[in-house]
Amino acid sequence: MNLRGTALAGLLTTATVLAAAPAAAEPPPHAGPPTEVRVLAWNIYHGGLDDTWEDAANRDAVIEQIVDVAPDVFFSVETYGAGEAITAGLEESTGEDWTGVQITPSSTGDDNLWLFTHFDVDTVFPAPSGDEETDAFHIGGARVIAGDGRVINAFTMWSNYTDPWVGDLIEANAQDVAAGREPAVPASEIVAADRRQTAFVADFLDYVGTHAAPHEPVLMGGDLNTVPAGDWAARWAHCADHAGLSYDLNATEQFTDAGFVDTFRAANPDVCEAPGMTWSPRLEMMTPDRIDFVYARGKVVQVRDARTIDERVGTGAEFPSDHAAVVADLRIK
Repeated sequence: MNLRGTALAGLLTTATVLAAAPAAAEPPPHAGPPTEVRVLAWNIYHGGLDDTWEDAANRDAVIEQIVDVAPDVFFSVETYGAGEAITAGLEESTGEDWTGVQITPSSTGDDNLWLFTHFDVDTVFPAPSGDEETDAFHIGGARVIAGDGRVINAFTMWSNYTDPWVGDLIEANAQDVAAGREPAVPASEIVAADRRQTAFVADFLDYVGTHAAPHEPVLMGGDLNTVPAGDWAARWAHCADHAGLSYDLNATEQFTDAGFVDTFRAANPDVCEAPGMTWSPRLEMMTPDRIDFVYARGKVVQVRDARTIDERVGTGAEFPSDHAAVVADLRIK
């Protein structure tokens, strides 16, 4: 979740320093077999060092979890000082060179967003400029080149949660229904809470449109702090954990309208069978909130599989973040 109002826009830096530059001109068409890309999006919870744990062992568990996924591209939220350790952990485990692109400058107080990849980083996009609501704390990205020469535009994103928060309001109504009461929160209030996120998403899409060439694949991942509109449409009100409720939500529909695919839902089309909860592995809730996403755009992009991860690798100990991770396996033709 991580409430953050306004962050200072700043320089984009990387583990190996890269200069920001405009998007490149259209390259020749890509030839050869499809490019297989595994994408991870995960809010790692205060860099894995939240006060709940107070030691470095949990950060080590976060890095172990990332290494186990073996992503090609990792969109990291709440990185908060863990960037260099994540880069080193990935390099040690894979024997490959990795670049950690620090999207949010340290001058903001918290280096929230990073992008990690073993692909070549061709261009780091400039930070959003001049907007008090959407800046480098919320979105940034890079143009990367896969090992076979495929160009991919990759963006890490995070949007502020609102008070009251849409997930809490939906949960309150579901609990009312389960207890035999009428839902206390008007649907209009839930819709209004979700639509406060629409400005963020609109800014994100404008930023992508500025920096990603229309003919090139685009990947976006991160924590949107709202639930997927399609999951709460009337056709899914019968799901056991929806309590017969549905809402006319809007924020995430903007991605669909802009030609993006919600990779998790594309791979798991039945909302009742696969709710895809990412908020939160640490809470007992009736309604599973899926607030973390991997989106993909481009006619050449196919979703092979997608899943969430909320169990700690190699042990029965507590999952090392308050968010589940999202993994998408993609094929770019």
